[in-house]
Amino acid sequence: MQLLLAETAATACILVARLSGRRLRPEKEIIVRECESEGADLAHSLSETLTNASRAFADNWRRHSGTTAEAADALRDRDAELAAQPGQALSVAGDPGHGPRPNSDPSVSAHGGDQIPTPDEVAAHVVRTGWATDPITLRTHATDTGTVIPPRTLYEATATAPDDPWIFSSRAGLTELFKRNIESGVRLDRLESIGSINPHYNCHGYTFSRDGEAGWLGGLWVDRILSDNGFRRISDIGAAVPGDVVVYRNADSVLTHSGVVADVNSGEVYVDSKQGPLSLVRHRLHEITDMYGSDVAVYRTDRPDGRFLTPVENSGEPAPPWPPAPSPHDS
Repeated sequence: MQLLLAETAATACILVARLSGRRLRPEKEIIVRECESEGADLAHSLSETLTNASRAFADNWRRHSGTTAEAADALRDRDAELAAQPGQALSVAGDPGHGPRPNSDPSVSAHGGDQIPTPDEVAAHVVRTGWATDPITLRTHATDTGTVIPPRTLYEATATAPDDPWIFSSRAGLTELFKRNIESGVRLDRLESIGSINPHYNCHGYTFSRDGEAGWLGGLWVDRILSDNGFRRISDIGAAVPGDVVVYRNADSVLTHSGVVADVNSGEVYVDSKQGPLSLVRHRLHEITDMYGSDVAVYRTDRPDGRFLTPVENSGEPAPPWPPAPSPHDS
């Protein structure tokens, strides 16, 4: 379903933009490329956060709540409870010279074996992780060959999601997504959180822009970035070094996730990656393949700025507030 929506949205954009058959001006080519990325990027954003399990969450919530409005009200009530809990701050743990703690034992699988944590245990873990919801600055970026990539907000990335966008619009919603990702196979409760939950940027925004200033960077931009900025694939993953970029693809060769090599220790490659709108975590290279796919590649560039795109001058704009204010039809 996600891929069908992706292909439909991309095809519609291309047909509208190129209907005349004339060559478009460069700035319009940028718009077309952004349109082409919109559909498949939606599939990518959802694969990071909703997946099949979180779709089940939305269905179950509707079944128990009756209507979308009631579900949104329930989320807001739970949101107030979470916001009132103490201990929101998180000290950033770990340095690039160490593997993840407390789960650095390779014999312990990150996605199976023991009991799934209870909702209260998940909520407690989220409180320990903390929240970073103040607006950040979003910027337009450019590749070395001049490809311009506008910033994108969480709301733009999820506005046409087949599941209700309000799932992304409260602490309670993101807490439930955290739980559903665990049930899908990514044991976020076992991974080392090295940053608070920040909904303003996704994995690619973390990987390719400083401080996540590209926001929800579209997945279809990634191959262009790798090409334009001189990345080369490292054939021997064991030769990875800190700063290399890691890219995950699924069985359909769809690019689903990215991260950054943080450390290589005793043959294990450790990666820092942002889990959709959730937190930045450190994990072993293959520790999250149940969700993102087992086609894993490592890339390296010799650019002075490394993996980071070049921000366009005077392009900064504040990300919209999160969570959003309730709209009148929600009441």
